[in-house]
Amino acid sequence: MFPRNCWYVAAISGEVPNRGILARVVCETPVAIYRTANGAPAALLDRCPHRLYPLSKGEVTDKGLQCGYHGLTFTSDGRCVAIPSQPEIPATACVRSFPVREAHGFIWLWPGEAALAETTPLPAFPTGAGYRRGLDFSCVTDTGNWGVAGPERIHIDANYMLVVDNLLDLTHAPFVHKSTFSADSVLASERIITNAGDQVYDFIAMQAPLSPALQNAYQLGDDIHDNFLETHWAPPGVMILAHGATLKGGVREDGTCVLGVNIITPETSTSCHYFWVQSVWQNKGNGIARDTWGKLTRLAFAEDEATLRNQQANLSRFGVEDLDGDVELVLKADRAIVMARRIVARKVRAEPR
Repeated sequence: MFPRNCWYVAAISGEVPNRGILARVVCETPVAIYRTANGAPAALLDRCPHRLYPLSKGEVTDKGLQCGYHGLTFTSDGRCVAIPSQPEIPATACVRSFPVREAHGFIWLWPGEAALAETTPLPAFPTGAGYRRGLDFSCVTDTGNWGVAGPERIHIDANYMLVVDNLLDLTHAPFVHKSTFSADSVLASERIITNAGDQVYDFIAMQAPLSPALQNAYQLGDDIHDNFLETHWAPPGVMILAHGATLKGGVREDGTCVLGVNIITPETSTSCHYFWVQSVWQNKGNGIARDTWGKLTRLAFAEDEATLRNQQANLSRFGVEDLDGDVELVLKADRAIVMARRIVARKVRAEPR
């Protein structure tokens, strides 16, 4: 279950070099993502209309994307402009194109109704002082203020909403991430969950001092720090997790913080692409904080990946398509998950079938 009239990250910018072509599946649709001769990103359905050869196996020429089988060439809007074996170009010689935008180090793709993409901005969250400046995703590239680890991509053999669930309920952290993040305090902490429009906001004020491991990650001293965790979610799978610390009794915006950019894109009903960046506000230690957070993240996400793969396998074993109508037990900690799934379901229902 995924809405199509949304912007999805299809690739990290660096995955598609100049005149390069990347084959990727987004929302069960195979696409050939490439850069035109002038370096602009473009995306076509990964299927030549002639003999259905994958266009991702072709090459980029000055005229467009050339099929590697018989040389038919297509522009970024899907028009065929060359057929080497004949001068005539039939009206049916075309391929579906997809709206794309490049921003924040990612290539975003719109798999739905193309006309709607023109008036729909890329996802972003309200900004503010301190670390909140980066909530418009400027944290990904603003290296003057941020120590940036990533972007990176993980392929996960699980439905994308299972990953969203995982990030919206961090009470799993003390059990899944025993070896990486010390997070027992998340279980008994004050939690505030709200929504504004289609976005969900989840705030947790930790009831325990910052752990030694996290103090080291932030490159902080031995002073007592308050720490907090807030999650910003926009449908269907765009999230920023802000974990921060400030001196005891201090103002959150004045402290240090890491913004974890997490963007989950459906591949199939049982697999997804997970793009992430960790951006450390007031990065300290000449990059040590950045590198430490990058290392912790890779280890923690490997733990998540194994957990989600096991969960998806068990859903399949019991014949469960998704968790929307098959959950036998709902906990208080699931409130943000329930809110997000309702928003996604509403968006799916609103689209023509």
